[in-house]
Amino acid sequence: MLIKVPVSWLREYVDITVPIDELALKLHMSSTEVKGVERPWWDDKIRTARVEKLAKHPNADKLQLATVDYGAGAPKTVVTGATNLTEGAIVPYADEGASIVDGHTGERTILRGKPMRGIKSEGMVLSQKELGLGDEHEGIHILDANLPVGAPLRDVLGEMVLALELQPNRPDCLGIVGVAREVAALLSTDLREPPLDRLGPGAPKSLDVRIEDDHACPRFAAALLTGIRIGPSPAWMQTRLVAAGMRPIDNVVDVTNYVMLELGQPLHAYDHRRLRGGLLVARQARRGESLRTLDGVDRLLPEGTLVIADAERALGIAGIIGGEDSEIRADTTTVALEAASFEPRGIGRTATKLDMRGSSGSAAARRFSWELSPDLVPIALARACRLLREHAGAKVEGVVDRYPNPRARVNVRMRFSDVPRVMGIEIDPAETLDILRRLQFTAAADSDTLVATPPVVRTDIAIAEDIVEEVGRIAGYDRLPIRVPDGPLPLAERHPLEEFRERVRDGLAGFGLQEIVSYSLIDPAWLKQLTADGSCITPEPLRVVNPTTVSQSAARPTLRASLLDTARRNLRHRSSVAIFEIAPIYLPRRADLPVERWTVGVLLSGNAQPVKDGETWLVPERRFDVRDLQGIVSGLAELVDVQIPGERVDAPGLHSGRSVALGRDGTTHLILGQLDPRVAETWGVPVETFLAEIDLASWHEASRTPRVVTPARFPAALRDLAIVVDEATSYGDVEREIRAASGKDLESVALLDLYRGPQAGAGKKSFAVRLVFRSGAGTLGEADVDRLVKRITGRLQHALGATIRD
Repeated sequence: MLIKVPVSWLREYVDITVPIDELALKLHMSSTEVKGVERPWWDDKIRTARVEKLAKHPNADKLQLATVDYGAGAPKTVVTGATNLTEGAIVPYADEGASIVDGHTGERTILRGKPMRGIKSEGMVLSQKELGLGDEHEGIHILDANLPVGAPLRDVLGEMVLALELQPNRPDCLGIVGVAREVAALLSTDLREPPLDRLGPGAPKSLDVRIEDDHACPRFAAALLTGIRIGPSPAWMQTRLVAAGMRPIDNVVDVTNYVMLELGQPLHAYDHRRLRGGLLVARQARRGESLRTLDGVDRLLPEGTLVIADAERALGIAGIIGGEDSEIRADTTTVALEAASFEPRGIGRTATKLDMRGSSGSAAARRFSWELSPDLVPIALARACRLLREHAGAKVEGVVDRYPNPRARVNVRMRFSDVPRVMGIEIDPAETLDILRRLQFTAAADSDTLVATPPVVRTDIAIAEDIVEEVGRIAGYDRLPIRVPDGPLPLAERHPLEEFRERVRDGLAGFGLQEIVSYSLIDPAWLKQLTADGSCITPEPLRVVNPTTVSQSAARPTLRASLLDTARRNLRHRSSVAIFEIAPIYLPRRADLPVERWTVGVLLSGNAQPVKDGETWLVPERRFDVRDLQGIVSGLAELVDVQIPGERVDAPGLHSGRSVALGRDGTTHLILGQLDPRVAETWGVPVETFLAEIDLASWHEASRTPRVVTPARFPAALRDLAIVVDEATSYGDVEREIRAASGKDLESVALLDLYRGPQAGAGKKSFAVRLVFRSGAGTLGEADVDRLVKRITGRLQHALGATIRD
């Protein structure tokens, strides 16, 4: 998670004794990743100025002329439509040529002076948006009246910000104080905790809290505050909120956000008048319960959603977003302030279902989805009460804190010798104790034994290795010596199936196909689109219990849907696709783990030979046909040396007359053919779409180990035959009989052409094949070849009723 830490805010809690860039490096090397140091971008042409005079524009009712003194020469006249200017106000002023943010486009631009209704504006007074400080663009950003006139704005208003990328195991660094604790440990300086109000044990009479699900909500506390005066928060607080990436709203809401950024613990304020029964309850949402949230969206609450409710209805989604009905209003005088601890996985699941988890989602949800310490609850509540007393006139009437099962404090016992043993460097016990105490651990030592107790905000410390890591990162990983490994390197041995997959992958890529990699989780609705009647070609798929989206809610039991989806999207921009994927499919088993079978999927669609640039209409296009797919599968089988006999089985979803499926021992190891035209129409792909699916495990079992063969010493002899057979006879039957008759001297057989016409006869077709003969014992003579051809033609005539055309 990316957080922004204003350096001036950080200095409030710790003395920074090194340059900021050096501090950033130290934080980064101690495992708190620093993405960068953000500095003010305003140039010398943006300065503080005083409004000396305001006058009405002579040619426009909604414009006025502001004369500003910017401390460098004669005053300038600025034309502005802002209504919040007063004489004597200190404002940011940009002279011509300054770089500012365009208030309409949000892009950086160079300011050019231009006439407005006949009067030239000599520069510009700036809003928050034009300074890049926020989204406010209606009025001018009014500065502190005590600021000097003519000072560069970056010197008086600029703020350096550390951008930190935190990892989920460090929720203690979600607040500025947590980062300050890291800095204090790294620089060996003291940490100054923010001041808190001491909250008494008395519960208020008109407010109570209740926990109905103590697993989802381990701790729930609330304070009742009266005498609230709603108004803007102080300027220093607004400035810090903006620098940290949040928009100021009013003093109550700003205090809750300020404490969240300061300590890492989110809070929520309710208008006490809207609480029915004076009660806050952490409970599960009821069936069909809905809520209009603060963003104005009516949400049907999913099953398993934890809500904060009053005695009658839900007020907010726990840990994520509040409800619109109980929000703070301009006339609010009594506030129920909530601080709670929530189970992180439940918050994460609910935020995902509501699409409020990413960078555009709820800031509270992003924090609660990590494991915040329940001990932060009273600290954050006390801090917020103090700030509301100081800046909103609040009076604390009482606090109620429910914590039915307090979290046990962790005590880690280890040996000092574990540190050098694990780290590989010598760190003496005294330095270990010093580092732990700088990190606010409680540590006790007895000889070689160390017992360490982490601070209450650290939920990531549980075992001895965690303590070693803390010591190592503060001591400095740069102390680890650099050593070159010696000794023999272990041989990298791949699993036989993995090696087989690589051979298949190389072969298909060599045939000109492009490999795709798609998600293993698919939309289950796709499976009903693989057949014309909506029936499934596979068993019911495995469902994901908590899917991130419906489109990725089932583990795919076939690659066919993924191939078709990829083809559909790519064919919008090109005339053909020839793709393959090698990936596992998942077949469920009753009361057992699913079967994970590696599968090869191949898809051809569109033009096999599209017309290229520079070619003319004389060059015809050719669409893919089933023989292209047969050639690829046959070539692959020959490449990996696979021959699997099998029985024909059904191939649902494919064209019944142009497809084949072969199975053996209950497993379908090959499906090949043209997609059913009705299915092709459903997916929006051409009718000429051809698919193959190969069970990789079956092919691997049947594959013969690659053999080393001595190159042929003697020349080959070629013969071409035109074989006329019945229309129902397949080429596979012809090739099988040729190989059976020729013996070991036949090196290869290839189909050259298929002819149907008057010379073949009605109901007949002619296969033109090329036979290549070669003997390992010597050169084959003419008589030897003729004898082999005669044997082949005789078998074809006897077995298939074939005739040989001259």
